[in-house]
Amino acid sequence: MSFRVKREAYQLPADAELIVGDIKRTFTCEGLKGGYYADIDNACRVFHICNPQTLADGTNTIEQYSFFCGNQTVFNQFSFTCADPKESIPCEMSRDFFYLNDRLGQENELFHREEDVSSYNNIIATAY
Repeated sequence: MSFRVKREAYQLPADAELIVGDIKRTFTCEGLKGGYYADIDNACRVFHICNPQTLADGTNTIEQYSFFCGNQTVFNQFSFTCADPKESIPCEMSRDFFYLNDRLGQENELFHREEDVSSYNNIIATAY
């Protein structure tokens, strides 16, 4: 099954660069499941929502929406929130937590399992 990527990406407010800095437009939702994703190339100051859709004609698309975090915060892939960098997993480790998107919308599944929290706590304790 192939997906067509409908780009709504990087339509950030005017002057977003003043807060985020130079923005690299390299992230794509292609090949990813629906969910929230840190933009590692932008030091996690930008994050994306990937939203898969099936059109009436059966075509699969994935919409990509981009957002930036407030001044002096980064997207924490563990909590799906913008947070102080010292309370967030190191940006370069964000990909290790992309799997949490698989749990979105799962009624009978904990979003964070014990092993997820333990891993997060160990990373925070040793990273800073």
